[in-house]
Formats: sequence, structure tokens, C-alpha cells
Amino acid sequence: MSVAVLRVYMGGMSVRVSIDRVIETDVLVVGGGAAALRAGIAAADAGAQTIIAAKGALGKSGATTARVPASAWQAVDGCSGPDDSPETHYQDIMAAAMGMADARLAWIIAHESAERLSEMERWGLNLFPDPSGRQPHYSGYSCFASQPRAHGMPGSDEGGHTGNMMSTLAREFTKRGVTLHEHTTVIDLLVQSGACVGAMAINPDGAFVIYRAGAVILATGGAAQMFPVNLFPMEITGDGHAMAFRAGAELVNMEFMQLMIQTVAGRPPQLGGSIWAAMPVVRNALGEDVLPRYLPTGVTVEQVMWDRTFHTPFSSRDVSRYLDVAIAKEVLEGRGLPSYQMIVDFSQVNLSQIRRPRRLFSPPPAQMTLGDPRIKVAPGGHTINGGLRVDEWGQSTVTGLLAAGEVAAGSHGADRLGGGMISACSVFGARAGHRAAEYARAAGRPDLQPDVLDVAAQRLSGFGRSSDGDWTAIRKSLQSLCLRHLHVIRNEQGLRELADSAASLRREVLPKAPIQDARALVGVLETDGLLFVAELAARAALLRRESRGGHLREDYPNVDDARWNASLFWRKRDGEPVIFAGRYRQDVAEAVQVSDVT
Repeated sequence: MSVAVLRVYMGGMSVRVSIDRVIETDVLVVGGGAAALRAGIAAADAGAQTIIAAKGALGKSGATTARVPASAWQAVDGCSGPDDSPETHYQDIMAAAMGMADARLAWIIAHESAERLSEMERWGLNLFPDPSGRQPHYSGYSCFASQPRAHGMPGSDEGGHTGNMMSTLAREFTKRGVTLHEHTTVIDLLVQSGACVGAMAINPDGAFVIYRAGAVILATGGAAQMFPVNLFPMEITGDGHAMAFRAGAELVNMEFMQLMIQTVAGRPPQLGGSIWAAMPVVRNALGEDVLPRYLPTGVTVEQVMWDRTFHTPFSSRDVSRYLDVAIAKEVLEGRGLPSYQMIVDFSQVNLSQIRRPRRLFSPPPAQMTLGDPRIKVAPGGHTINGGLRVDEWGQSTVTGLLAAGEVAAGSHGADRLGGGMISACSVFGARAGHRAAEYARAAGRPDLQPDVLDVAAQRLSGFGRSSDGDWTAIRKSLQSLCLRHLHVIRNEQGLRELADSAASLRREVLPKAPIQDARALVGVLETDGLLFVAELAARAALLRRESRGGHLREDYPNVDDARWNASLFWRKRDGEPVIFAGRYRQDVAEAVQVSDVT
């Protein structure tokens, strides 16, 4: 194999990048959550030597470890009810997606999620017990689902909202001899002759590492750190989206994301389900009851609260949207508490007499108690429903580069079913791992040519140009911009300001931030990824002049199927992002039609 040494200069710091010390593997999985681990297991089962490179420690890294009291897995099995079927599950996904999902991927989720869940149960996954004792475990309704197929997983301090899922998967990949590289940040993909052949990373010692791989699977999660309030680890910074696009992969549906009212100060981090049926009062820092002032004629507080009992995330599809709008507006207009907070006041509520909706996710407690009845909440970010455009095996538009989990698009759309992301992680993690092993076996590990590192090295040379600025301050500026313009309050002026500001910060300000060590370099590169994702999300939201699912335009408040019943795709042209509109597959056998609308 060719040997080369490159020197990259960043702010006076010389970086020696040598490819005479390459870590070789058949399949490299980038990420540390459920999708990454499931992909690693599948690749190993298919006979591939497999390495997982995770930013943090096992069980503490990846979007799967979000600090939520519980979560769920959408699947049709013996506990999901006699009226359910994979076809009904598929129709629910497509209805929630509002035309923005790939029908073939939605069909796969509906038909394979039960098998993957059964497999996880055999491996030791804990689920909520059924209070009645008539079923193997409890299964309830979740966001936007017509049937009770959300199989609940009790959260834990160890594993976050998926309980013991991470430790269960860890046991399985350890049995198979999968190698785990913790505290390793992959900073770029290596592309040679149009195919992904590996990656460049920074290891725990701060040294550069080159991975030479037959195939690479991205399972890096989303970009929740765009928002100042979110539930995810600090490393969820859009790395996979940004790296993949630089490598030539297409992105889609970047404007569709899940936004939530999140609690603070040690409370369970989400207010959802039957809690809103109690009809609490939403108060600002002045103690004012604010919700009524945002309701149009004919819409009542009771209607808003009741609609919210059926889904936790914000959506423009029903009147519950006014709850999120009221909280966001009050915060942005300076009438909130510090740290973007508002008060949800239950002090005048008799919790024992509230009307309970039939569609509960978790088993109802015998007695609902809150302790302090004045709960502090804030508008928060959650997940992106868009990401890499992939086929039914997780293959992106770049040969040898696959994706699974939140970084991949297609199985969700404008909204998604509660618990749908967890089932997608397992279904497409398994599929991507299997296909990556097959591809790597056929393609082998190509010799890295000396110039394969040139693109990554040239990019690194663009940072650390001076000691002017601070990447942490830049990230805080971005979070403030996203809260104001990319959360539930979206309009032309704000989206344009966010897109232009993110582009300016990324191209003109961030490159000047000082880089004293490898940790600072990682912080700069992560912030670069966040700025990139925010700009694309803002520009897609700016172009989509309608409201659909999690995307609400104040200036275009209605669904416009006549003009906007299409997904927005991003491609790289002459090194720059170009946006296209096209219909995703709306039938499992239909091909994607993409047309240029610029």
C-alpha cells in the first residue's frame, strides 16, 4: 500500500497525517447508538470484520441514550391488538408522513419491525409488563398511531429512554467479536473513484486515525444541539449529514423535524399523553394565563389540550399547535422565565378526576401525582425526520456508504409515529449491516492512494486561521437563531435570516476560531456540522411555502398539496448544495421521480 505523510497547518499547529498506520476492516460503523450497534451485529453475522467508532463511551453516546422516562417500539405482534396488521401499520406511517415518506421503506418497517422486536426480546430487552397479565407485555397507543402497537420500554439511568436496549445490544456485538473504538470522532469520509473507502478520525489520544474499509455505515443520529434545549448528548451535532453530503450523498426532508415542549429542573423531560387532559394553565413570568390570547375564534383551550393528549411532538395538523406557538411566542417576546422557561400550572387541577384519553402509551398509574404543581417547561428540539436518501438496504447515493437510524431519511416524513425511530434503527441497522458486509466482500479493501486524503486535509487547513472568536460562542449564537426562526415560529424573514447567518458563521467566522488542541478541533468541526444542517433546514423550510406536519409557516399556514406535495432533495453541484423537488415513492413498486425546481 502507498505511504504518504501530509502536514496540515491550523492556527500554527502542525498536524501530521500519515497513512502508513491505517486501521483496516471490512465494515466501519460510525456512531454509538442502537442503529450503530445493530448494524455492527448484522455485519458480523454476515461474516465481515467490523469496527464501531463511537464518539463517547458505550451506553453514554448516541441519540439512543436521550434522557426520556420511557420509549416505545412500533411493531405489530400478538400484543398490538386484534384489529392491527402490517398493512394498517404501513398506512399509519404514510398518513403521518403526509406524502413525504418513501413508501417502500415504510412498507419494510411495517413488515419487519415485529421480527426485530422479537429478536431483541430473545436477547434480553425489557418491556413494560402488562398490568392485566393477559399479554406477554404492555402495548399502547403512541403519537399518530391508529392501533395500540407501541411496545413500551421503561427508561433507566444507564440506558436512557430505551432502558436496557444498549446493554442488550452490547452483549450481542461482543459475542460476535465486533471491535468498539470509544471516544473516537470520525471527522470525514474518504472517497476514491466515486466510492467511500474509509474515514478519517481523531482517537482518544487526540491523534489522527485513518480507517480503510470495504464499506462504511453512518449511524450518527441527528443534530439536536442546534437548539438550546434538547434531550440528547452533546455530540449529536449533525456530523453524519455534513460528512455524507461532502462525500456526494443526497439529503432529503431536512425541514421536517420533531419539536417538543420539554420540562426542566429534574422533571421527566416530556409532558405528553393524559397529563394535558388535566387542562392545566400555561403561565408566563408575569403569572399571566397566555394560551387564550393565541387562539383563533372558535378554538377553545379544552380543544387544544385534548388534541395534545394524542401526540407529544409539535405538529401543525391539529389545534394543539397553539400550545407550542403560545409558549414559543411568550419566550421569544421576553415574557418567559430565564433559560427559555414557562410554567405549566396544575395547582387548580384535581388530578384524580381528569378525563383520561383511551389512547394511552404507557400503563396509567393508579394515582397520578406531580409533587410541585408548577412545572417549568421550555421549547425544545428533538429529532430530524430527514437525512440521507437511501434505498431499502440503507445504501446512499454514494457507493459503499450506507446509513441507518436518524441520519437516514425515507421511512418517516412530515410527522412520524411515536416509537417509529427506534424500530427504524433496528430494521435498517440490520439491513445496512447485512448489505455492507456483502458489498465489502465483493469490493474488497481498495488500496488508499496518496491523494485520497487531500480533500480532508485541505478542509482541515481552512480552520484555525487566527485566534479571533470562540466556537462555543458561535454555537450559542446558532442555537439562539434556531430557537427564534427554526422552532415552531417559521416565516420568510426569520428563515432567511437564519440561513444567511448560518452560512456567514460557517464560512467567515468559524474558520477564525482558535484551535489549541484536538478537543478544540473536534468542537470546531462539530459546530461546522451544526451550521451546515441548520442552513439546509432553513433553506428547505424557506422554499416550502406551506405548513405540513412538523413544519409550520406563519405566512403559509395551510397544507398546499397542489404546489408542495413533494419532498425537497439536496444534491452537490460544483461543490455547492442545490435543492430539487420530487415525489418519493408513494407505492412500494414505484420509482423515485426527481425534478429540478430551481
